[in-house]
Amino acid sequence: MLRLFVHDDAEDDLEDLWDQEPEAAARLTVFLEELEGNEDLLDRLSQHDYGAHRGADFHVSKWLEQWKKGKDVWRLKVWDLEDKGMRYRIVYAFLPRKGQYHVLGIVPREFDYDPGHKISRRILAAYENL
Repeated sequence: MLRLFVHDDAEDDLEDLWDQEPEAAARLTVFLEELEGNEDLLDRLSQHDYGAHRGADFHVSKWLEQWKKGKDVWRLKVWDLEDKGMRYRIVYAFLPRKGQYHVLGIVPREFDYDPGHKISRRILAAYENL
């Protein structure tokens, strides 16, 4: 059975988003709740390029630089939010042996995943502590 957890850092990201862009925060919250209760959707979270070219409601991709280092870290974008100009990514980890997904951050699309960036460092530190 697959399970979804939202890390405290990602909860903080959502809280900040509620102040800055409440519609995006609401839609992301509903999306995460929908994922939580849907084993089929959770299974899609570890399928690289799932939903590419709008073939589904969201697009999944590996954080390739980290993946190559042995870290099972992913990112997801929700097409509906993109269409409304709300450009955020959900960054999460997958622990296959435990069947767990951990949302580690909710970041603006402009975030470039540079390993030296403070958000990258925060997400990767959370990953190491799982």
